Formats: sequence, C-alpha cells, structure tokens
Amino acid sequence: MKCVILIDNTPHHERDLFSEHGLSIYIEADGLRWLVDVGASGQFLDNARVLGVPVEDVDFLILSHGHSDHTEGLSSFLQANNKAKVVMSPYILSHEFFSYRLTARRNISIHHAVVEAHPERFLLPGKSQNLSEHVAVICEIEQIYPTPKANRKLYVARRNDPDSEQPDAFRHETAVAIHTPKGLFVFSGCCHNGILNVLQDCTRYFNDNRVIACIGGTHLVDSDPTNCYESDQELRTLGAELLSKYPGMQLITSHCTGILARRQLALSMGDALQSFHTGYCFTG
Repeated sequence: MKCVILIDNTPHHERDLFSEHGLSIYIEADGLRWLVDVGASGQFLDNARVLGVPVEDVDFLILSHGHSDHTEGLSSFLQANNKAKVVMSPYILSHEFFSYRLTARRNISIHHAVVEAHPERFLLPGKSQNLSEHVAVICEIEQIYPTPKANRKLYVARRNDPDSEQPDAFRHETAVAIHTPKGLFVFSGCCHNGILNVLQDCTRYFNDNRVIACIGGTHLVDSDPTNCYESDQELRTLGAELLSKYPGMQLITSHCTGILARRQLALSMGDALQSFHTGYCFTG
C-alpha cells in the first residue's frame, strides 16, 4: 500500500507545490490506483504531475463527503481521467451544504451540474461495500462516540428546499478502509462523524481491530475568540482513548486538524501522532 498527499493545507517545506484548504490523497492498493477527494480546485493535478502521480490512470475516485474543499476539483479530474468510477454517497446528490463558521452563510456544496453531466461515471453506494478484494467504502457511519464540536457550524438542506435547512448529521460522509494481513489502513477526508466512530465502523466491517494507520482530517478545529471547540483536556482524553482502543496505530493528520489540537493530542499519543503535508508519501 502506498499513498501520496496530492494537496493539503500545509505546504511542502522544500518542493514547489501548491497548497490550499483542501485535501486529495492518491493510493495504490489491490493492484489498482485510487484517489480520495480532489481538493478545493484543480491544483491537485499540477502537484500530481510534479510528484509523478498518473491521475489519468486512476481506477476509482472516492469523494469522502459533499463539501467543496474535497470536491471542487471534480470537473478537472473528469477532464484528466476518462475511465475512473466516482464513488460518493447518494445523499450528496439530493442535498446542499452550508457553513456559518468564518463569515455569513456560505454554500459549500459539490457542483451538482458536473455530476449530472456525467451520470455514467458515478457509483452511489447506500451501504458499506467492497470495491475490490481488500478495499471497501464505509458508509452511514454510526455515531456512538462524540462528534467534532465544529460540526455545529455546518448545515444541510434538501436541494431547492431552503426551509428544510438543519444541522448536518453527516449521513453523506464515507471512509475508505484497506484490509491487509497486518491490519487496516483507514482514510477519511475530515472525520466529521468523529474519528472513534469512523474507526469503529471500519474495524467492524472487516472484523479486525488492528489499525495500522488512520490518514486524513479529524475536524478538530482550534478554538478562537468567537468559537469554543474541544478543550485541551478533551483532546488529551481522545488521544489516550485512540491509543487504548487501537494500540500500534499511527494517526497521520493535517487537513482540518488545528495546530493547537495536534499539540494536545501529541501529549497523549506521542510518536503515534504524525502530521502530513502536500507531497507527503507513506508506504505500508
């Protein structure tokens, strides 16, 4: 298994690569090429060329959820790649998504017109299922553990029905789990459903509690003067619980995980917490 972060908030410290508030992850597994998300623009493609990643040969694109910082590069991807199936929750098609976090209400939805112009390219699984022998998409994640507090700034409404707007319960979020003889690799765009819930559903699907690495965002956003999210103690407790439930797991994160949040997690997790950046490579 190999993965490359094609774009992320954090820039590469040496190479001349684009960075943005978005995420795109390239993966090689099961003899296939995979992409999780396409960032907030087409700039992930420019980075892929520099990094030697053949986006035109990708077999599957999985969109982790319906937000624009993970889907805005979709049109660029469909132009660059004429064969891959695009996998996403059917809930994304029928809904629009809004953020109240930074400014006034912002529409952060996928471009529905792009999806509707290419219906033959899309797979819309309503439940967790394998896409290849060892790679599965995990859907309709059960919320047993707490979800990130920053979710309270995110809303959803049925398309063309503004009166239906309500807090987003993230039914549209999908994770990717890869099962290997040594355990699981889990990829999540943002973990809006909460990292403990995501990991629980992935391990339950494969009936294997051994997680080698969880790679992606956690939506543990740093508090600011107007928004109070997870406390330092809550973050340290979460880190300790991750180590207890999944000993030996590495949490490799950056996108939508605050710098201060990572410092608190590290107090509990030590070297089990790692940060990625644009251009980061991981093999396992």
